Amino acid sequence: MNDYFTESRQNRELEELREQMSAAASEASTLRFRLSQVQGSMETRLERLTTAFNAFVELSDIRYDLIGFANAAEVRRHAGQVLAALASGETPVASERDVPAYWLGPAVEAIRGLAAGDPDEAALTEALKRDELRTSVFLCLGLAALGRRNEVRAQWLETAFGQVSADGTVTRVQRALWTTAARGGFGIEGQNAIIGKLQVPSTAGAGRWAVKIQEGADRVPVTGPAFKELVAPAKAHADLIRLRAAVELITGDTSVLEPDTALAYAAGDKPDPDSTSAVLRLLISEGSEPERAALARVAELRVQLTDGAAAGGGTLGDQAGTIDKLLEVDLANTEEPHLAAAALRVVYPGVLADAEMLAQTATAASPLQVTAEIEWRPVTLLPDGPDRLSLAAAEAAIAGTVQPLGVRDVRGAVATAVAGLVVAVGLGLTHPLWIAIGLAVVGFAGFSFWTAHQKRAAEQADAVTRITRLRAESTEAAAQLAAYRGRDRDRAADVAAELTALRKRLAS
Repeated sequence: MNDYFTESRQNRELEELREQMSAAASEASTLRFRLSQVQGSMETRLERLTTAFNAFVELSDIRYDLIGFANAAEVRRHAGQVLAALASGETPVASERDVPAYWLGPAVEAIRGLAAGDPDEAALTEALKRDELRTSVFLCLGLAALGRRNEVRAQWLETAFGQVSADGTVTRVQRALWTTAARGGFGIEGQNAIIGKLQVPSTAGAGRWAVKIQEGADRVPVTGPAFKELVAPAKAHADLIRLRAAVELITGDTSVLEPDTALAYAAGDKPDPDSTSAVLRLLISEGSEPERAALARVAELRVQLTDGAAAGGGTLGDQAGTIDKLLEVDLANTEEPHLAAAALRVVYPGVLADAEMLAQTATAASPLQVTAEIEWRPVTLLPDGPDRLSLAAAEAAIAGTVQPLGVRDVRGAVATAVAGLVVAVGLGLTHPLWIAIGLAVVGFAGFSFWTAHQKRAAEQADAVTRITRLRAESTEAAAQLAAYRGRDRDRAADVAAELTALRKRLAS
């Protein structure tokens, strides 16, 4: 029996060495491929080749040093096998080895018991003792990915999420916990706990969240007279309607009442890098404390060897972004209703304040008078008609653009006629042809005079038409103002109904 276990252990170690050699061969092949693909100047090519070669040599050295952590590598491999088995409904085998001070071994045993409904409190206590933070993150994300949200304890979630930095930036782990909670991975109580930790920075400007949420709804036409004094109230009313519709789109999606299927543990090679499964894998691959720096360096060198094309990467402490920017992304993500609904719960106070501001603007008292540009002239309008002084000034301005027929308009024609008479009388005695020429010149002068007269007459007629149109349009515009003011109560009732419906949706 002792020989059997000795041989089994030796076989596993040989298998691990074969895997290391296979990885080294793969990296050597990658290096050879890169050597054949390098382009650019000789200096650039030499620099890139040197970097790749040095990375390959260093990676080989580190891999050799990591052979001494074979047991820790086995624990990590076993962790992946356990999660994959639990996700597929199978019963995973218990671990055969443990690495002292390494949290992952007892944490895996703890999640096995929790998933089976038989918690191993001893393993759980030991894992939390070794590394409370990592164990808490592993248990929260692992149980959520396995559909065991009722097993997640509040104290683990509190420890795993921690506190948001003063500038509102969240880490990759905090973002994963945030999205997992939004997707229903921790139940309603867990979601409430996470949302309670997300505070929108006070630097967010008024109306910001209303604008972001409105992007998910169709535009609402702005109705009412096109007076500049009424543009703001009419637009505010339209924006309030659109905001209510957008909120209804988010809160009316009943799919958010059930956990998102995207939570399920993905056993494939390339899960979504921002998914619960990806962060779980990153947590597992981080390694034990003695080998953590070396494994992180291996990941960096792999990126160098692949020109940044390596899958995954990064660390658990990487920044995911600021809360307000991530909220904007979630609110605009129509393909992720769970994230949008959770984001709406976070920005609820700001959205309500924006809605009340829109309602206040939309129900502002209608002005007693407005100014409109009619026939390119400013006219002051009152509910009972256009202001007389303003209308008279506009009419005078239009009439002033046309002058009566004056000396300047006809002096050319008069001079031409006089010249024609001189030719006809003075030179007509010498030859009859000059009489004909003189009369023709006089006729041309008469035609010029008639043309100038007709032009002035047309201008005067146009001015009369414009003045008539000015009076009619001014009267009609004043009637529109009167009708708008007459609907003040109905408009206020409509705005109040929109605001009430919006409040109900936000509170649901």
